[in-house]
Amino acid sequence: MTKPYYLMPDDENYISKTDLKKEVKELQEFARQLVALGKSQRAKLTASDELKDAFRLADKICNKPDALRRHFQFMAKLLKDEQLDTLRAEYQSIKSPVQKSDKFIKKVEDLRDNLIQEGDSAINNLIETHPNAERQKLRQLVRQAKKELDKEKPGKSFKELFQYIKTLLIS
Repeated sequence: MTKPYYLMPDDENYISKTDLKKEVKELQEFARQLVALGKSQRAKLTASDELKDAFRLADKICNKPDALRRHFQFMAKLLKDEQLDTLRAEYQSIKSPVQKSDKFIKKVEDLRDNLIQEGDSAINNLIETHPNAERQKLRQLVRQAKKELDKEKPGKSFKELFQYIKTLLIS
């Protein structure tokens, strides 16, 4: 990330001073975001011991703005040595678990609707991808859910099928 001092602008590995400053500023902002997380949320991050110590110190000096500013500069320096991709991914999953669960629920609903519409061929595909699924129970739930839909009152089996598929995908 840092460049040797002897590189000139015409070298292929040259990084301008402005780009370096932007990168450091982004790292400082990311450090602020990480410090803003709760302690229990930060415990879930895969960070080095040194960075975890920096989190604890940031909690202590949170009411001293100049010290905190300098500390964010130090944390940016530490973040350069961390695996930023994994830290950012973990941060995103902590900040937006709703999006992740919404996508999962949508996937389960689509699979349920597909099972009801296509019948045995979709059941066979599901069993191929998830061999621990019980074919008989799955067929029974699909058949009952289809009957309920024909009567235009999605009820118990429709919900049971959703829960069964959900447990299959989680395990």
